[in-house]
Amino acid sequence: MMLAVDEDYTFGKDVVPGVGLTNFSPPEDGFVWSTGSWCQVTFPYKARSAAGRAKAAEAMVDIALDIDVFKAVPDLPGQDIFIYVNGARLASRFITHRLTVMLEVPGSAMSATENVIVIDTPDAARPAEHGGSDTRRLGVQLFSIKVTGD
Repeated sequence: MMLAVDEDYTFGKDVVPGVGLTNFSPPEDGFVWSTGSWCQVTFPYKARSAAGRAKAAEAMVDIALDIDVFKAVPDLPGQDIFIYVNGARLASRFITHRLTVMLEVPGSAMSATENVIVIDTPDAARPAEHGGSDTRRLGVQLFSIKVTGD
């Protein structure tokens, strides 16, 4: 019997996220900020029973990223983002507000041990350069990740 995968990863000061984070600030109240022009999230994709693996390879895996970006209107009304999963570019967007980006990944492209989401944010900027006090270079604000598969 094939097991369904439904993993939610959230972020907060007292939350252990269950994913690896590279180029992120420590979690804040319900989110994490990327710090630089790129960031990376690593996560497992739960192994399935031997009988279910062949079917799982044919199925699609949905990854939902609840995100926003640093903005400083009018100079920086939004940011370009480029999202890669296990090396394949799956999304390119100009983000101006909080939204959920849906990604579809072939099950055959998923690893049972480690999968990598890379988010490039070439427009990342320091709030201090726009009148704020924060000196970090902020790109994407990540609220949650949901991975769903058959």
